[in-house]
Amino acid sequence: MRSTVATIDLDALEWNLSVIRRHTPGKAILGMVKANAYGHGMIPISRALQACGVEMLGTAFVDEALQLRSAGITVPIMVLTPIETHECEAAVTSDLITVACDISQVTALGVAATSLGKQAEVHLYIDTGMHREGFRPRDAVEAAMAIRSIPGIRLTGICTHFATADDPHSPFLHEQLSTFNEVRAQCEVAGCSFATVHAANTGAMWQSEQTHFSMVRPGLSLYGYAAPENSEMTLHPVMSLTSRILSMRRAWPGETVSYGRRYMVTNETTIVTVPVGYGDGYMRGLTGKAECLIGGQRYPVVGSICMDELMVDVGDANVHVGDEVVLLGRQVRGDGHMGSIDAVEIAEWASTIPYEITTTISARVPRSFTGRLATEPGVRIP
Repeated sequence: MRSTVATIDLDALEWNLSVIRRHTPGKAILGMVKANAYGHGMIPISRALQACGVEMLGTAFVDEALQLRSAGITVPIMVLTPIETHECEAAVTSDLITVACDISQVTALGVAATSLGKQAEVHLYIDTGMHREGFRPRDAVEAAMAIRSIPGIRLTGICTHFATADDPHSPFLHEQLSTFNEVRAQCEVAGCSFATVHAANTGAMWQSEQTHFSMVRPGLSLYGYAAPENSEMTLHPVMSLTSRILSMRRAWPGETVSYGRRYMVTNETTIVTVPVGYGDGYMRGLTGKAECLIGGQRYPVVGSICMDELMVDVGDANVHVGDEVVLLGRQVRGDGHMGSIDAVEIAEWASTIPYEITTTISARVPRSFTGRLATEPGVRIP
């Protein structure tokens, strides 16, 4: 195994799920595992969440859901982007729940279901302000009644998605929530009720209990981020990214480091090389901004980040080839205190969001899974 490893702590995942359950008592949990479970490993994470009893898993695309079915995942799976016509048969065969955003799409799904002697379960997707997909509120009742009449289709749920849930000061979430509640009420009057109602992504889940309905859709919070400032609701990051010092050399004033000569040495120092780069998802945009931990102490990543390597200025520190380098995670200092770098901090350096930090850790970085669930028979992580 490479010295660069993403370690996935399944104990932390289990803890985060327990925190979410305490915050949303009595609500079903749809655990989002799209985009390789936000970079954490879709199949092992899904096995772990299934072992923990989540009621449903969420993917973005049909092919992600099919990978889970092939891996033996039996829990209900919902595909949260509109499926394409050529995917209908596979979706029905694998008992996937899909979002209903277009009558012609649902009709094609119904044709596939009827031909297979099955029924396809769909949830009515309402566009309350995201303007990405779904039925507009004024068309929702007509759409719901039309969908109910399509052979092979079972309309069992209704959902929406919030555009500003990560901003606790934005009133737009409550505008969308009001619109969603109005649509639900209109559907009820028309005789169309729903067994499952869901709207809350991670941000909304923490911001307002009114968004919880019968099911919530946590994503980033499962992986340790985006909790409110509440000590009882502390989340634990699930992923750490570590490597080791590959080589080291002494550098003198006036010498430069890496491509483009962006970093010039001003004092005699030691530059160490670490075998991780933007080919591993450690973004080139972190050049000149990032820090790492060696021996629990922070040191600057210097010079342009390369595809396969990066350099660190450690000054006169007593470090050696083979020493652990923490790019994301925690490391104990010599005085017993803990140094820490999390995805939120890295996202600030890169002018992005923590979702992108974990999601972009590439497939060539080995994942190592630790914790109780890593050895559970139902999880089966090598």
